[in-house]
Amino acid sequence: MYSAMDYIYEIYREKSFTKAAQKLFVSQPALSASVKKVEDELGAELFDRHTSPISLTEAGKIYIEAAEQIYAARAALKERIDDINGLRTGEVTAGGTNFVSSCVIPEIVKNYSAKFPGIALNLVESNSEELKRLALAGGVDAVIDYDFDDTLFDITPLREEIIYLSAAKDSPQAKKFGKFALTYGDIKQKRETKAPAIEASMLAGESVLLLKKGNDMHDKAAKIFHESAVRPHVVLMLDQLMTSYTLSCKGLGMAFVPDTLIEAAPLKNAVYFRIMSPHAKRTLAIAKKKNKYAGKALTQFIIIAVESFNKK
Repeated sequence: MYSAMDYIYEIYREKSFTKAAQKLFVSQPALSASVKKVEDELGAELFDRHTSPISLTEAGKIYIEAAEQIYAARAALKERIDDINGLRTGEVTAGGTNFVSSCVIPEIVKNYSAKFPGIALNLVESNSEELKRLALAGGVDAVIDYDFDDTLFDITPLREEIIYLSAAKDSPQAKKFGKFALTYGDIKQKRETKAPAIEASMLAGESVLLLKKGNDMHDKAAKIFHESAVRPHVVLMLDQLMTSYTLSCKGLGMAFVPDTLIEAAPLKNAVYFRIMSPHAKRTLAIAKKKNKYAGKALTQFIIIAVESFNKK
């Protein structure tokens, strides 16, 4: 059963009354009426309905901050009660980007659920920036992602990734950089040194597909180009890593792709290129807010996440 606070928080997350109503399985008129009742009680509007997408008013920002504190307190209480139950019941909420949720988390969930069937697992998908904000606010227990601030998070590394450029076999880039090309088999068998690496300076003017700001791969690509003062031709700015990868293999341009994704989803028409840059690697990690109480359910989730990668 959802409360008015849940309604308001979901509208804030979705930035839309319509999308929030669909996600909560309530009618939009009922949702709007519930929000209006809270606004009347507070004597202030929580949302600016004249912006697109809708945004929070100053009163709305204060309300959301208080709501997140309440959610965090509830979660901490539940964790302590779950510990008393000895992992027979409980709940863990993990956050991941679309790529992590598709290629990384399923193995962890399978292993965890087999060992602790009584623990409910919830998954929140968003971009890196929003996931870390939610973790700090108490909206998720743990995030599987990259580039965490160790002053804010307790970080447990899972895997070192290498970032490649992907392109279609019949693309102009594949022909131009043919001597640098690697196959899926080369990467799977760790034969990435078979071909020389492309220098970032060689990518000037080349067609590339980038992720939007808020994604870790956007930041990596920006650093790679910045260190060589290179300005590529950006064909598209995308939300999802898998979309970027797929479109690159359709010949729309080169995309930055981690070996984790290449190994999980090899594409027949793809070739890959190593990049000569210290930024062409990253550490996949699971992290929780620093000093957050880690109940048995969350602790075991982190342990199993590590074990899931050690088995590979």
